[in-house]
Amino acid sequence: MTNYLNIIFNPQIRYEKIFEVMRDRRKGGLSHEIYEEFIDSIKSLPPLHLIQQSDFLIFEKFKLSDISETDHQNLIKEVMRRGILDSKKCWHPDANTDTCNLDENGNIVISAAHSLQNNGILSTIAEHGHVMSYAFDKSEIEGSRLGRNLASIFWGFCNKHDAIFYPIETNPYNNTAEQNFLFAYRAFVVSSHKKLEVSTWINYGEQSENDILQNKKIFDDAILNKNYSVIKTEVIELELFYPIAVSSSFYLDYDFNGNLIPHSDDRMEDIYITLFPTANNKTLFLVSYFEQDSHLYKNLVTQLKERDNLKSDISILIAAHTENVYFNPIYYKTFIDQHSEDILKLIHETQFDFARIDENGNVTNNISLTPNNYLNNIYNVNFFGY
Repeated sequence: MTNYLNIIFNPQIRYEKIFEVMRDRRKGGLSHEIYEEFIDSIKSLPPLHLIQQSDFLIFEKFKLSDISETDHQNLIKEVMRRGILDSKKCWHPDANTDTCNLDENGNIVISAAHSLQNNGILSTIAEHGHVMSYAFDKSEIEGSRLGRNLASIFWGFCNKHDAIFYPIETNPYNNTAEQNFLFAYRAFVVSSHKKLEVSTWINYGEQSENDILQNKKIFDDAILNKNYSVIKTEVIELELFYPIAVSSSFYLDYDFNGNLIPHSDDRMEDIYITLFPTANNKTLFLVSYFEQDSHLYKNLVTQLKERDNLKSDISILIAAHTENVYFNPIYYKTFIDQHSEDILKLIHETQFDFARIDENGNVTNNISLTPNNYLNNIYNVNFFGY
């Protein structure tokens, strides 16, 4: 019963979402006939450290069996697909049934929005209409080739409110306050929405939900009042054209000197990054944060400029903290694929924590594996090949 135990006693997994798919596909012995009784029995199990041999009779009672690794991978893919469907929403502060586009049944119609401009940025780096990305799969980093029409999409706005991004979709970048705000806002929404999709079956905890909510309130208020100055953006220019595109948000525990960044308990303060090549054959890296968070991130940007090591520093920020990154396919095979193992090591160091569980089976705190000097890029990951 290894499969079941790994699912049930992992405090970060919402096991019902996985068992629902197993039930629907009749895997591991689960079916609609026994499902409700099975779930009630699972909920009555004692914490892992108190469980006894007799408790495992539950698996014999329902005639359950382990599933193959292939079945497990397919189940997780279906869980993720359902998470995407369940998480469709319009993030605009004015979103409601009176202002959004509706279908014939009165439901808000959510469209596939791009986190990076399809006809601008993605078309610039595409090869025969395709781009490359990478993903964490089967304990490996695997490259993935996909059409640019499908790249970077997320179900986060109705057609009407997606128009908020017109100033960066249809106009060239001119470093205006509104454009910088919109790039930061889109980085926030796409990252938060992806976390929302996964949180249907992965338990990030109440604090994670609160962080998104509190940051959204600041963005929403700024949109409603057109107060774009709440975002501070530093624009860093690379002198060459690099066929790379990134839009993401994340928080940093340490700066480039290894100093701890003291985040508040009320709200996790994030930074918002965007990377894209320009029409004049250069590449721009936008680092944004709320003006009220300047005390946390202003020095970090100063370090980024003064270290005179931009290619390495930008590479480590992207490799360690975001999967929403796209490349020209030939460029990927030539310069990025060789770093797969090191990117995997970085992901394990910066995105995977261990949890302590008390005597009652409750998660008490997380243990971070992130070393304070990881931004020095000891693996020499380099996304800028020339």
